[in-house]
Amino acid sequence: MAGGHSDYTRGTMKIDEQSGTFSGFMGGTKYGGALIALFVIMPTLVFAVNLHWFPSLIATLVLGFVLGLAMKFKGGWYAGLIGLSILVALFSFLLSAVAS
Repeated sequence: MAGGHSDYTRGTMKIDEQSGTFSGFMGGTKYGGALIALFVIMPTLVFAVNLHWFPSLIATLVLGFVLGLAMKFKGGWYAGLIGLSILVALFSFLLSAVAS
């Protein structure tokens, strides 16, 4: 082991970059985990609960808003939820029209 003298003093290193990286990782994990949960809930409601796609979409959207409020997400979360809901509604409508 190094038993010599060192000029290092504890707590003097700049950690701004590491702190920013960690907070970005935690934010991505939080938003990503919530989005994955919503991606799992809608097909579960459609296939396991045997609910039609539109009520499942509404329930998932409401759950997404509640989740966003509980986790104090920013406005981008809500805009993304609405955009993805519109996209899913269009694709589901087209698929149900083709299947009929």
